[in-house]
Parts: sequence; structure tokens; C-alpha cells
Amino acid sequence: MRKERRKHLRLSLNFKVKLELPRPELVLEGHTQNLSFAGAFIQLDPVPSVQPNEYISLTLLGQVEFTCRVIHSNADGIGCQFDYIQIRYYELFKKMMLSNAPDPERLVKEIGRWAETRES
Repeated sequence: MRKERRKHLRLSLNFKVKLELPRPELVLEGHTQNLSFAGAFIQLDPVPSVQPNEYISLTLLGQVEFTCRVIHSNADGIGCQFDYIQIRYYELFKKMMLSNAPDPERLVKEIGRWAETRES
């Protein structure tokens, strides 16, 4: 059995996304399979050829924009880590996550722990 290495709670949320790859005019639509404050797994059909550490742009529900780093891909989609989000999008993303979380308090505590480690 594979050991879980994720540090952030993943929510099983099915949100529509748009991916833009750094190739001429390669824009794809898909859905999140799961989502956390650190990243997402994006289901796509077809799944494009991507390399680990490649950067992509992701737009969540047509509202929240991220720059992401590809962590892995498989026949179902792409696992990506969020690398950059503008603060105006972060506030909306945080509200979306908290309103869809079965345990919002756990996410609030996670945000606090993350902020504490970043300030050190």
C-alpha cells in the first residue's frame, strides 16, 4: 500500500476547469476530481502529454485563476500543485472551499498551520 504524502485535506469536488498549456493554442476543458488548498487532480478526455514540473494555467469555474506545476499525469488526468494565485482570486477560492467542505473548521485550522510554517 502506498503511503499518503499529502499534507492538505482533499475535497472530492467536481468543478469545471479550463487548462491552458504553454503550447500554441492548446486549451482544454475538464473537471476536478479532488481539490485542496495546495493542488488538484483534473480529469481530462483526452489527457495531453505533459511532463512533471511543466507549468500550466488553470481557471476554476471560470472565476479563479492559478498557475500550476504538473506533479503527475495518468490516463484519467493531471495532478497539479498550485504555484501562484492572485490575492483577489484566493479570497474567492477560500470561500468556495469552505462552503463545500464537510468540516470547514478543519480547513481553517489547516490554513492557519500553513501560514505559521510560511512565516518561519
